[in-house]
Amino acid sequence: MVSLLSASLSLIFGLAAQGPAQGAPGQGAPGQGAQGQRAQQGTRQRQPGGPADAPAAAAAATAPMIDIPPSVTHHTINLPTGALSYTANAAQVPLKNETGEVECQMFCVSYTKDEAATHTRPVTFAFNGGPGSATLWLHMGSLGPKRAPMNDDGSLPNPPYQAVDNMDTWLDFTDVVVVDAPGTGFSRIARPDLASKYFGIQPDIAAFTNFVKNWLTIHKRWSSPLFVAGESYGGIRGSGLSNSLWRAGIALNGFVSISGTSNFMTLDGMRGNDYPYIGFFPSLAACAWYHHKLAPGFKDVKTVVAAAQEFVDHTYAGALAQGDSLTPKQKENIAAAMSNLIGINKQYILDSNLRVTERQFFRELLRKEGLAIGRYDGRLVGKEELKIGERTSGDPSDDATTAPFTSSLNDYLETDLAIKSNIPYLNSGAVRPWTEPEGSYAETASDLRNVLSRNQHFRVLYCCGYYDLACPLEASIYTVNHMGLDPETRSHVSFQYYPAGHMMYIEKSSREKLHEDVKKFEAACLSGK
Repeated sequence: MVSLLSASLSLIFGLAAQGPAQGAPGQGAPGQGAQGQRAQQGTRQRQPGGPADAPAAAAAATAPMIDIPPSVTHHTINLPTGALSYTANAAQVPLKNETGEVECQMFCVSYTKDEAATHTRPVTFAFNGGPGSATLWLHMGSLGPKRAPMNDDGSLPNPPYQAVDNMDTWLDFTDVVVVDAPGTGFSRIARPDLASKYFGIQPDIAAFTNFVKNWLTIHKRWSSPLFVAGESYGGIRGSGLSNSLWRAGIALNGFVSISGTSNFMTLDGMRGNDYPYIGFFPSLAACAWYHHKLAPGFKDVKTVVAAAQEFVDHTYAGALAQGDSLTPKQKENIAAAMSNLIGINKQYILDSNLRVTERQFFRELLRKEGLAIGRYDGRLVGKEELKIGERTSGDPSDDATTAPFTSSLNDYLETDLAIKSNIPYLNSGAVRPWTEPEGSYAETASDLRNVLSRNQHFRVLYCCGYYDLACPLEASIYTVNHMGLDPETRSHVSFQYYPAGHMMYIEKSSREKLHEDVKKFEAACLSGK
């Protein structure tokens, strides 16, 4: 236990870790899955010697290595719109306390178009979620000038993996700053006792607020148009950050929520909270349609989702609200309708009391075939040893992305960006415990509502994958519909949908569409439309 604890601390606080971190973290939704739970495991090698070596060892333990030297490189990428020359600035931005002590170094890669007018050129700050995930997914999946080499359908490609030019990089319409949260990537806090100051909903938002302010000063970009883009738990962070920056005197032009959530109530079920069953249902139907488990008649995924949403709005939500007062006949009818839309046996639905969780669905949909579907992308499947049981042996969609992203990122950081570091890049960081409000669900939808109502120029774009079984699209729709926005302000929030999952950009057509949607969104924000 002691050696494991030491290994964990060596990675998260930068304490003289020997060798690279072990493990292959992936991406997850809020508080679950690889993004939040699979912290890297490393080792600290025991140095030879006896008691005489103890003082040196103690000194090393109190002198954490949290700094990496900055690296500035210059590049050109040939995009469909023409050649684009840019500068990549890979560096840590220090966060200091009131006495000037550096408590945290937040790592980012800032991509800026060469010779662009900074007062009109937008800056988009981007981050993944977890909490505890580094921003390699957005960095190497969609936004950056290089990307991981995924198959066009988002499935696992043949190794080895090397980054390729990203024809859909956002750099053609905005400067991009990809930021690693404290304790992830190359971002580090200075001491273990500072964990509570950085690991939690509000501490995290405060850290990112300070990061943005410091970055704007360092790069002299206070007069630039500003956007924020957050994925998964990045929806919680981005919603809160939009409001925090507003209160700090920094007005964003817009926020892009990529498969994001801003209210855990829509994802985490408990007795008395039936909303997750409602929020996941249309996405379960989409996955059932994709795997040919529905009767003919639905021409496309959009039609299926619309039918499932109508069922939720007019039948299912009301039935769940009645709870145990439903008659057996009513339950039979509801279960039959559910079976027609999500493709699993009516009796199984009845045995689940009309409440089929997404985790049950991963196994049940293709149980007879001996397959399980992915959580992050329900299109992708993996083989299971047994045809019984409720839990899957892994997430096929996580398996498809972890190795290509990890390998291509580390090679790219060292080769193209010329980063020299003695600390490992952490796909996932050990950021637990993560402080959240007691006695209620974590939510920052109220923060987003505040900035929407206070700043009528501010706009929000939700980008949702039809097959996302981590942060389903209906949950985001519900959250927005319960913000208490007047019609004019509600018109400042828009949605786009994609034929892929949580990381929709691993699928070629969705990556292209995401690029065009965000490009149009930012242009509309700047034009005042």
